[in-house]
Amino acid sequence: MISKTSEKGQALILIALAAIGLFAFAALAIDGSRVYSDKRHAQNAADTAALAGALVYTRADADDIENDSEILTLVTGAAQPRATGNGYDGGAKNDITISTVAVTTDCRSKQGREITVKIVSYLDTTLARVIGRTQITNAVTATALACRPFHDIPFDKNAIVSLAPEGTGFDANGGPNVIVTGGGIYSNSTGDSHPDAAISCGGGAHFTAPSVTVVGGVDITGCSTLTDDPTPNITHTPLTYADYSDLFPDEPDCDDGAAYLSGGQWHPQPGTDGSTVALNGTMDFAPGLYCVTNSPGNAVDTLSGTGVTFFIDVAGFNMKLNGDGEGFNGLTAPTSGDYQGVLFYLAPEFDVDGNLIQTQQLDLRGNGNADVSGTVIAPSANVTMFGNSGTGAIDSQIIAYTVDTGGGADVTVAFNPDHGYKPNIEGNLSALR
Repeated sequence: MISKTSEKGQALILIALAAIGLFAFAALAIDGSRVYSDKRHAQNAADTAALAGALVYTRADADDIENDSEILTLVTGAAQPRATGNGYDGGAKNDITISTVAVTTDCRSKQGREITVKIVSYLDTTLARVIGRTQITNAVTATALACRPFHDIPFDKNAIVSLAPEGTGFDANGGPNVIVTGGGIYSNSTGDSHPDAAISCGGGAHFTAPSVTVVGGVDITGCSTLTDDPTPNITHTPLTYADYSDLFPDEPDCDDGAAYLSGGQWHPQPGTDGSTVALNGTMDFAPGLYCVTNSPGNAVDTLSGTGVTFFIDVAGFNMKLNGDGEGFNGLTAPTSGDYQGVLFYLAPEFDVDGNLIQTQQLDLRGNGNADVSGTVIAPSANVTMFGNSGTGAIDSQIIAYTVDTGGGADVTVAFNPDHGYKPNIEGNLSALR
């Protein structure tokens, strides 16, 4: 009798193999979704913790962040509770690492931190155990940039700032000694139109200054004397208007709220509410903000006043403050308020492409022994300084499109940073991941 081979039992093997595959797919679906959900939750926790650490850094008192150890303690004290509140406490099932790195280039204040929070979580598997995987690790990282508030003299505290992107930014002409103290000289020119002449001296002029900064690799020509820093500090990134526009105060609404003087010393322009002033003749101004609507040329005699700011919104503004005891005479900026430290503020002018251009002229002529202080913000003006050889120097930071000197008398800029304008830029933070 011939026996037949039995195939009974083979189906069990196939079913077992299929079951393993089914368990694998089930593990992928169930444990995979748990892993994905945990990673998303951990990422949100890390993001929140990093931003919490960044926020406390931007708001901290200066005394609380004097060194790296204090900063890390402060940041960790804010970041860790946020992570813990989201289920990541640094216990047996997760690790948390919080770190900070100093940042200077991306912050207006040049005082910032990158706050990084890394969370590593360990998930015990369910069905994946069938295929030998008992635990899965998730790792996420979040980084936030925190910048401290900025309330200081802009443009690195330089006393003379030229914003022209090319040509000669500062030009000492005539035969004076140009003496600058309290801050250096900064020229934003690449020198494209006049190579190697971002700062120039001619006609026997020379100057002294504590420091000189130029951009684009251009140098200084014809100037015989520099103090403290005989080699110019050369940077290679010219500033654009967008880089420094936040350093200027908001422009006032000259039709509403600007102060004006009464008593016949000047007359409001027709059709206004009395908030504008035409600069003509000798005038002594009461404290306040004055909106200037005319271009007086050289018709000005003597300007005096304590706690005053002149805002000038005239594209072709041209004013020459005369010498011989006239011109400035006891003219000082406010010591409080939105325009604290601002003496002159000439509204910037732009071409059709939005580029800053020079359309204005302001001559600061000899001021004898006058007491003059306050920042001159004139981004679209050529500011010319003539001799002021008396004991009263110009106590101003001069920010202009270009700056030059003329005449034969010495020009003295003795800038006291305590009297200058300091923009108040709040601290800020942003997520980087």
